[in-house]
Amino acid sequence: MALVVVVVGITAFLTRDQWLWTVADDDRPASRSQVSAPPVVDIEDGEELDLETERLYRILPGGGSRASYHVSERLGGVSRTTVGTTTVMAGEILVNLADPALSRVGEIVVNVEMFESDSTLRDKRIRHDFLESSHWPFVRFAPSSIEGLDVEFADGAAYEIAITGELTVKETTRTETFAGTVNVTPEILTATMSTTVLGSSYGVGPINIARLVQTSDEVILTFELVAERVELGTELAGGLQRGLPEPEFASGEFAATVQPILESRCVSCHSSGGPGWTTLALDTAGDAAAIAGDIAFVTAIDFMPPWLPSDLSPDFAHDWSLTEGEKAAIAAWAEAGGGLDVRPDTPLVARGQAIVPIEEDRRIGPRDGLYTGYSTPDGEPVKNDDYRCQVHEVPDPEGDGTWVKGFEFRPDQVPVVHHAIVYRVPAAAAGEIAARIAAEDRIEAAAGLSDEPGWTCFGLSGLSTAGVSMVQGWAPGMSPTIYPDGYGLYLEPGDMIVNQIHYHYDHDTPPDGSAIILDVATPAERAGGMIAVVGDSYITPAEIPCTPQEEAVAAARAETIDGYVNMCVRTNVLDEIAVKYDPFARAIPDFLLFQCGGTVDDYDDLDGSVGHSSCDLPARATGTIHTVLGHMHEFGAAYRMTIHPDTPREQILLDIPVWDFEWQLNYEPVEDIRIERGDIVRFECWWDRTLQYMPEPRYIIWNEGTVDEMCFSSIFVIPG
Repeated sequence: MALVVVVVGITAFLTRDQWLWTVADDDRPASRSQVSAPPVVDIEDGEELDLETERLYRILPGGGSRASYHVSERLGGVSRTTVGTTTVMAGEILVNLADPALSRVGEIVVNVEMFESDSTLRDKRIRHDFLESSHWPFVRFAPSSIEGLDVEFADGAAYEIAITGELTVKETTRTETFAGTVNVTPEILTATMSTTVLGSSYGVGPINIARLVQTSDEVILTFELVAERVELGTELAGGLQRGLPEPEFASGEFAATVQPILESRCVSCHSSGGPGWTTLALDTAGDAAAIAGDIAFVTAIDFMPPWLPSDLSPDFAHDWSLTEGEKAAIAAWAEAGGGLDVRPDTPLVARGQAIVPIEEDRRIGPRDGLYTGYSTPDGEPVKNDDYRCQVHEVPDPEGDGTWVKGFEFRPDQVPVVHHAIVYRVPAAAAGEIAARIAAEDRIEAAAGLSDEPGWTCFGLSGLSTAGVSMVQGWAPGMSPTIYPDGYGLYLEPGDMIVNQIHYHYDHDTPPDGSAIILDVATPAERAGGMIAVVGDSYITPAEIPCTPQEEAVAAARAETIDGYVNMCVRTNVLDEIAVKYDPFARAIPDFLLFQCGGTVDDYDDLDGSVGHSSCDLPARATGTIHTVLGHMHEFGAAYRMTIHPDTPREQILLDIPVWDFEWQLNYEPVEDIRIERGDIVRFECWWDRTLQYMPEPRYIIWNEGTVDEMCFSSIFVIPG
């Protein structure tokens, strides 16, 4: 006789509340109100059980069962397999000894909020950014069929089975099959079953955090089940609700060694309300000690603090990177156990920041009101990553323009404002701005979205009017722009500021009124003469074709799927861009090739999955370099800017060997670097197609979309 297993289920014997909650209704977290677990065993009355031929086994949270994930990852340059486990799972198993076909199939319920790996910081990031388990704490598997039951049942024998059912992660449900072995005795049932799923299918991977970790898309899920036989009607002991365990702290040296480093380099960003607090909050000494090993790891590989230029670059002002001595002190502390010599609740207070404040003469908010972002009726963000351009009008009561000595972007809703790029826009662009906003209004109305100020803009401002120029980029921790005495940015009468903000939302979209702060020249300074700082942008090709493997996939789909458009074909991508944006956008990639004196064949080669672009252009201004900047999107792998290439005077102006989309800064050389109009500057960009998951293979080309790329650079020069 064979065995059918009713796997880890919520049955009609027990109510949803008995399984999921052991607290009163009024105590339930509102964020979990959407969690539901319907009955899965079709028994309305326990009297239907045949006590002679059927046994009921129950899997209890913390009762010896485990759910785990196994995923291949490359962490800090080292390949490994990461395993995360939880013992908080529950269900019931019904075994029919006489007729396996009559056995009952239940539902697996796992509390994934309790997954633990060998890294507390990894667990935090997975919970927060990928599983979003504070909002969806339970993963469920509802079996629908079982194979492998064509043998006679015998207590103590092992049977190979395969169970197919619906796996639900967050809001996605897909059919999966777990295969493995089950063993039954009169008192205990054990089973081990696994399946391989794609993280991308459930919106939880593959994970790519630049300079830190990259995971495979394939994830092995395993259930190791231990179920005790119970009598029908036995009360459930415990539930699936759990709180994260409180950390325990050893004794160790902290206050005189590690605490000053954290407070000087980390806390200003990673404190509650700071730009990095949703990823990690370092509010107290205990917060740091709980992840001592992780802090040592990310600082040792220079992932944090985020300073991207290599030693090939010149020395830049406001260098956030740690010294070797500081990294060694953190490592020694972690290796000794990450202990504390202060109370765990001792506050960590930011000090010694490198950010130089400017004098606040004018604070300019968004012209058209606060941006709230798009959300569903229940308040969930429509987009997790939202790029929005808003207009700021510059007061000019005298009508003679404004000389700006200092410039700062000041975020309002710090937890959701990720970074910003600020543009000076001439009055002549007013009509184009109005058209952009009107077009966005039509899109919002057609999609049933709220009417929000500004327009969607990824990569650049989206404006083509002559005279639009970038004046500042901002990322968390970045210093305001302060020009040398006698120099500044001149805003013509009627000039506007357009602010492109990248918002990163999790579960709400708070109204944001991020402001522009200006330090303006006094009448006396203007009378003494001001010289305008000159900023020039340089745009060079991005041509990253599909790999041969991707081309084969796209070609096969084109042959078998009616209406399939092969996006590995460059012209098809250009046609899509023309429809999505405008005909001018379609022409940009070919213009950039012409500007650099090349053709597609010169730029569309891959080294494995890596594409490369190099273009020499003449400098457009004469003077001393004030700042340099490079910009790419999320396929960016490396960046370099070089003046006087291939000559004895060659000098690298900016070298970023491992690109990070989250940190795109204006870099200010400490020493004077002279540049003359006509000097040749080489702009190089590298992209890696594996850095972002692409469900549909696509030729990547220069443009503004999330699946497009850029090789964009700017050089600001102090004339003279």
